[in-house]
Amino acid sequence: MARHSPCLGICQLDDATGFCVGCGRSSSEIGDWISMNDADRDQVWAKLPERRAALSIRVQLQPWTRNELIEWAERTISDRLGTWVTGAPGAVAEFPCTTDRNIDVETTSDGIIARASDASFRLRVSDKVRAFTFANEGAVVLGLPKARARLKSNSVLEDLGVDADAIDDGHRDEKLFDLGIGRKGSRFYIRTADIGLVGTLSEQTGRHWSEVMPAIGTRLRNGAPTRIIESAAARIETFARILISEAESPFGAHICFLPDDLQSGEEIPAGLALPEFALPVAIFYPHTVPA
Repeated sequence: MARHSPCLGICQLDDATGFCVGCGRSSSEIGDWISMNDADRDQVWAKLPERRAALSIRVQLQPWTRNELIEWAERTISDRLGTWVTGAPGAVAEFPCTTDRNIDVETTSDGIIARASDASFRLRVSDKVRAFTFANEGAVVLGLPKARARLKSNSVLEDLGVDADAIDDGHRDEKLFDLGIGRKGSRFYIRTADIGLVGTLSEQTGRHWSEVMPAIGTRLRNGAPTRIIESAAARIETFARILISEAESPFGAHICFLPDDLQSGEEIPAGLALPEFALPVAIFYPHTVPA
């Protein structure tokens, strides 16, 4: 697979160095990129880290091809290197990969699937998925062009029928409801086979989540249905019980639903914002290594 361009859409040459303040390439490297072979492109990519550091470029696109990205993602789980996250501030799912957790991970035809007792995680990697890193930050954000990353933005509870795209076959006959968090890049689902809960949720369709949650909160806590957060490339399905008190510390995979944070309308934490052309689909946070 051809090595993609490092362009971030910020096309301006630095007067002192002659390098682009977005990607770090020279004007000749930019002009010749299309005609370069992969070996020449790899040589350019190898020069970029030093140039970016000199230019204090914070957001940095990585050169990984689709296959390289899949191999890296599989390794983050199999080697227990950190935590995968998807969602938006206020509605976030976390799939931690720590040495004390039993996790099975498999490479599929289009990405990876990881399973633990409390959650499942699926990452689908197309040739348009890009990996972004940040100077002085350990996080890796996966993004897609906005046209490919946008999901139907829904602001009311909606009955979606059965979950035909569930990670595992055994859940594909269960009912799926979109809570309607109103984001372009992610959605929050509730999935259940409980007929009583299906009825309760059906009664709330067409209402904003701020009206729905007070009405169904107790039923959700007692029934602990599957909660799902999904982007255009990632899905985390959590099966663990719902935390009742904010004082409870989450252990293992979980979903945070924080109404105050959700009011912000943000798609990603401000410190991990992507270039204008992209929307986030997943974030990987490596374990902090003690100094």
